[in-house]
Amino acid sequence: MKHIPSNYKVLALALVVSLSSCDNILDPEPRLDISSEQAITDKRGAEAALLGAYSELQSNSYYGFEYPALAYLSADEVDWSGSYNLYQQFDLNAIPAENSSIKSVWSQIYRVVNVANNLIDKVPGIQDRNLTEAQRQSILGQAYFLRALSYFDLGRAWGGVPLVLQPTVDKNSGSGIKRDTLEQTYAQVLADLEQAELLLPSLTARTRASKEAVWALKARLYLYQQNWQKAEEYATLVINSGKAKLVTPYSAFYTGKQTEESILELVYDNADRNSHANYWMTSSKGGRYEWKPSASITQDLRNPAIGGTRSALIGTQTNNGNELVYGQKYTKIATGEDGAFILRIAEQYLIRAEARLQQHNLTGGLADLNEVRKRAEVQPLVTLDLQAALLAVEQERKVELAFEGHRWFDLIRTNRAEVVLGITNANKFLFPIPNSEMLADPDLGPEDQNPGY
Repeated sequence: MKHIPSNYKVLALALVVSLSSCDNILDPEPRLDISSEQAITDKRGAEAALLGAYSELQSNSYYGFEYPALAYLSADEVDWSGSYNLYQQFDLNAIPAENSSIKSVWSQIYRVVNVANNLIDKVPGIQDRNLTEAQRQSILGQAYFLRALSYFDLGRAWGGVPLVLQPTVDKNSGSGIKRDTLEQTYAQVLADLEQAELLLPSLTARTRASKEAVWALKARLYLYQQNWQKAEEYATLVINSGKAKLVTPYSAFYTGKQTEESILELVYDNADRNSHANYWMTSSKGGRYEWKPSASITQDLRNPAIGGTRSALIGTQTNNGNELVYGQKYTKIATGEDGAFILRIAEQYLIRAEARLQQHNLTGGLADLNEVRKRAEVQPLVTLDLQAALLAVEQERKVELAFEGHRWFDLIRTNRAEVVLGITNANKFLFPIPNSEMLADPDLGPEDQNPGY
């Protein structure tokens, strides 16, 4: 059985937690023991389940903390400086299959999948005159998008994974589902995005999936697949839509909330906290200081010719005569209100820049690269060397998307991890499937574990 919720009680609990203050959505009676058949039967139940899906996406075991953290710890952005050795294992690229963070992230992503599966299964059959067809399509489109995002994140971290496409309702659900290949996993991502694109309206709320979010994730998927023409096509759709734009100064998008920079952003508050700041901030600021910006990225961000105004990401303080360097993308430790930036417009410019350069469009690629550099108050790059331009895009992604969880996956997909990170064992380029999952799932044999674990 796949390691996702075995019944709807887990989902119902998520709904109660995320909607405890929304009396107009939930019945006043407790809903912990209701089944999925009872829960998603009308407009109110469908909307509650959708909010539950976003609550699972925001979890600290997914975008609220661990998924991006495991990625930036694995790359050359961050150095471990604390006491939790389970995170040091990512910094050292020496992750055992028993690592508890691997287990929690894997399980949490499949929780999002399961809520999406319930919505996809139940919403088409709802008979409720209060549910308009436009609302039905929007709910379904968001469910398809969230499942696509989940499988994309699983695929780029673990390779191919078991594709569970039906709700988990009992202990036998998911039986017989073997591990799929990465190609099959990405094909499912694309199929879900195609459905979402047909159903979703244009962007109106930056905290919810939209047609522009579908285009942006498609552009990212095609970039990973090295389908340069399609990556350029969909990044262009996002850029030309006018729904998002680069904001100034650079720090505005992460010090504020839901700025025009964001295509899809998760918003947190004191009751639903983002945990990043607790691990980034020094003890004098109330944090654990478990990790810090690496010397490499600190040097880049402080260099006016590379980092420009992105130097704002680096904070310093003096401790017993020594300089402590810390990151400042996540600082709201008292309230937990730091955002999670899943899709933003700067990435789309850099996707299109790389895609154009890979198609030997040097002029177009440099134009997009320089849009991002201009916002950061960095001088435009002028070069006739295509390879130099591609390396400049790689460098730009490092500083522009710093501490958001892209760098590790970028170096893997471009086959640059060995050169840049010095990792000679290619088995380290994928995370291990959690050992607990391998033991619990009869459909996974030893041959299904990633090599080297």
